[in-house]
Amino acid sequence: MFKQDVIVTLEEKIVRLERQFQAPLKLVWEVWTNPLHIEKWWGPKGFTNPTVEFDFKVGGSYRIVMRSPDGVDYPILGKFLEITPFESFVMTDLVDEHPEEWVKEVQKMAGVTGDRAMLNSKLRVLFEEIDGLTKVILITEFMNNQIRDGFANSGMKEGWSQSFEKLETDALPNANELIIEKKLAHSIESVFSAFADQININQWWGPDGFTTTTKSREFKVGGKWIYTMVGPDGTLYPNLVEYKEIVNYKYIEYIHGSGDTSKDDNFLVKIWFTSIQKNQTIIKMKMSFPNSEIRNMVVGFGAIEGAHQTLGRLNQYL
Repeated sequence: MFKQDVIVTLEEKIVRLERQFQAPLKLVWEVWTNPLHIEKWWGPKGFTNPTVEFDFKVGGSYRIVMRSPDGVDYPILGKFLEITPFESFVMTDLVDEHPEEWVKEVQKMAGVTGDRAMLNSKLRVLFEEIDGLTKVILITEFMNNQIRDGFANSGMKEGWSQSFEKLETDALPNANELIIEKKLAHSIESVFSAFADQININQWWGPDGFTTTTKSREFKVGGKWIYTMVGPDGTLYPNLVEYKEIVNYKYIEYIHGSGDTSKDDNFLVKIWFTSIQKNQTIIKMKMSFPNSEIRNMVVGFGAIEGAHQTLGRLNQYL
């Protein structure tokens, strides 16, 4: 397994942490910005995240409730100040709802007293891709060097190191896989039925700007879906789907390729449907490729963005 230590540097009012991940930048960005992934890895070992609200846009708010193994909640919240896609984002990091005991302990380590607002900070997260690896740099800016040192001495490195280990093992997929998760504001029956619809699937299938034309489709085990997608620039993309397993309102599995027998471009797709409320459904799509090189190439071509756009179109269609 790929292992990478966290590097910590103290600068003027700043704690800087760096860590590399063995995955393409767009994939690391995805697990940092999608709340369904964040809940799997945020917080030290043993912590869970029963609440993850993440409105990832400039001016949007977030709130993550970290729960310790002994049941104590440590909520963090703030707003997104800047976002440069696939490069960086900046957010405030407020501890307004943290337990009073924690506030007193950090203030004691920093040698300061006063309102807890002095412990609030600003976090800049930077992403750099180097030879197939992705470096993540966290730059946390505090009110002064005393508070910086108080946080640095309170286990900041250890906490982030454990979070990053969880990110590597629990959020990032295997080297040949890509996992997309998205919450839709519709019932599981309507979402699954849209995938099963023989005709109207053409209205939402494909990324933004693409159109889909079906030649033939049999939505059943052993059935095939033969269709062509047309990109915004007019490029034609032939597709062939062969259904391997279907469990109504729960699961779909199929082989996806171009249908060109001279190309070895097939990959396996598994889709899980999970109802979390009456009108909320989580879709989890796992794509398995022959090797990591093909997976990384597909990610580079925009597979993550395309999948989210397709599911976004489905959400709007329904």
